[in-house]
Amino acid sequence: MPLAIVLSIAFALIIAYFAVRRIGARSRFRSARLTAIQAVMEPYRRGDYQAALQAAEGLRRSGEVTASYCYFRGANLAYLGRLAEGEVWLRRDIAMREELKHKRHMSIGLTSLGHLMLQAGRFDEAQECFEASIRHVPGRGSGYRNMAELCLLRRDCPAEAVRWAKLAIGRDQADPDISPDLRKINLAEDAATLAWATAADSHKASDVARLVADAVSGVGAISVQPTALVHYLSGCAFSELGDLQTSALYYEEAARLDLQGHWGRAAQAALTSSRQSDGR
Repeated sequence: MPLAIVLSIAFALIIAYFAVRRIGARSRFRSARLTAIQAVMEPYRRGDYQAALQAAEGLRRSGEVTASYCYFRGANLAYLGRLAEGEVWLRRDIAMREELKHKRHMSIGLTSLGHLMLQAGRFDEAQECFEASIRHVPGRGSGYRNMAELCLLRRDCPAEAVRWAKLAIGRDQADPDISPDLRKINLAEDAATLAWATAADSHKASDVARLVADAVSGVGAISVQPTALVHYLSGCAFSELGDLQTSALYYEEAARLDLQGHWGRAAQAALTSSRQSDGR
């Protein structure tokens, strides 16, 4: 066999060898990353955001921060009420995702940052985040749902909140990039938000009760955070109707479930305010 052909075959084999090694390295990295994310999600689902924050350290790569590390660190700090720290890390995540052109992850980061702004009462900045999230991925429902919540917190036109919540439902029903379990959770959150918006807009108690029932049955008990959110929003809906007794039941459940997180704190604050209003 001519030497040129032998060298050509040898060169091709060397290239193939290193290509296989690169593929194997990428595969091992993806597997390790998924394992690290699962280690964060397990305590998150239990509502143990402090443990999830500690587990996020596993998302560093060779000691350096990654976009996933920034996101999960920022999100869990926000759940714990450490808003200034959470904002720093969520902004780092968004910047890294923008550089990597990860539009969906960037949209998720913007939604999380926007909700942190809601917690801080920085409503104009929250709106900017939600609108940017929607622009990046118009098919995600979360930005629309959060716009509805923003309208309700601002005490703006409740019909706008209804419109945003219905848009969220339509997007989450059609989103091809989410799992069946996540779709159920998202639609439950949307229904609970629509219940609050309906209570503020039309005050139709029967519609509110139906939407709350759909939300509570839909969210299930897979994860503390969305379950507490649904119960908190349901409490807001009945409070809007003036049914403080039913409202308190939902607030109490949210507070019982989400001992470390925002929805538990918000529910406890709502219960305290209601009891003070009643003179208890």
